[in-house]
Amino acid sequence: MPATQERDEIQFREPILAQKDVKARISFAEPAEWHPKEPVKALGDVEDSYKAAKLTVVITDDSVRTEHSDALPKMVIEDQFNVQRYPYVDSKKGTLAWLNRGKLFDIERALGFDPVFVDKAGNEVAAFVTRTGNKVAPKVEGVAQVANPAFLSAYFHEDMTINPTNWVDKEILIDVAVEENETFGAKNVIKRYKKVSSI
Repeated sequence: MPATQERDEIQFREPILAQKDVKARISFAEPAEWHPKEPVKALGDVEDSYKAAKLTVVITDDSVRTEHSDALPKMVIEDQFNVQRYPYVDSKKGTLAWLNRGKLFDIERALGFDPVFVDKAGNEVAAFVTRTGNKVAPKVEGVAQVANPAFLSAYFHEDMTINPTNWVDKEILIDVAVEENETFGAKNVIKRYKKVSSI
């Protein structure tokens, strides 16, 4: 067959099917910023920007599957989450609300740090330890979670921007979901970060 007629079959890449406890590795980390839109600014005293983190995560798990058996799985997921509480408009009440930092606390735990809880006055309170050994918020009035200072000093600069150096090559587990988008099609998103030893 002449070289001009040689065929290279196209192999399509697809998002993986939703799966929990997927083995993965952080390959890149960079600081990001989120900027509140005008409707949010109109509701209250908010900053122009808030610190966020962007991670590039590579799936290292060979148990993942795609919808079509002949497709190659997309093995890289980019994930961005807020490092500071982020303001938004509560659509039901039309008031200013704050996005919590669930993913920040998930990744804190996934990287081996204990959660830190404080009471209304800002004093640290001991975590409640469940039967399975998980440390959760104690039933104390006004209890809140704050970032573990050891985690912050290891993975962030003093101004709360991410310090890329220490993130790379960390092994973690992730819960992966599939998100549909009319414009861009389906893509994988990370729902939770977990400690490798938790399975």
